[in-house]
Amino acid sequence: MPTRFLSDPYRRASRRDVVTGVMVLVASSALSGCGSAIPRPRAIRLKRDVCQYCGMPVGDPRFAAEIWDSDYGRVRIYDDFGCAVMAAEGRGEIGRSDVAFWVADETEPTRWLDARSAHYRSGAPTPMAHGYAAGPQIGHGIDFAAATSDIREKALCAHST
Repeated sequence: MPTRFLSDPYRRASRRDVVTGVMVLVASSALSGCGSAIPRPRAIRLKRDVCQYCGMPVGDPRFAAEIWDSDYGRVRIYDDFGCAVMAAEGRGEIGRSDVAFWVADETEPTRWLDARSAHYRSGAPTPMAHGYAAGPQIGHGIDFAAATSDIREKALCAHST
């Protein structure tokens, strides 16, 4: 702060002093909020949100997934659980329990399940044909590790030369 304020405590602040003070307050409050985003899934905007792996608009919420991106303080959205698995694999997040990962419950698409503790079924008609849908344990007997392993194995087979 300029020393002129210290020398004359009764001096009126100039317009420049007020504007500078306001700018400092706004900047400090904006910066203090940078790390305060809470990891949680958000509602999908059908046909407006785009899968961050394959680029397709999310058209069926039953198979959507989201992964928390702590670098940007927001979720990354995927139209298919398989796309989320492949993206997480590519970013080295698939085995990291500190990275929040959610999948939509196919029986109640507005409900998000923790992807690592959810149960899956194969053979689902998913948008990108990865074939896995999450839901209640009844009818969904495959765990996260088995589902992700199968998705990654199929992707390797599809891309091998």
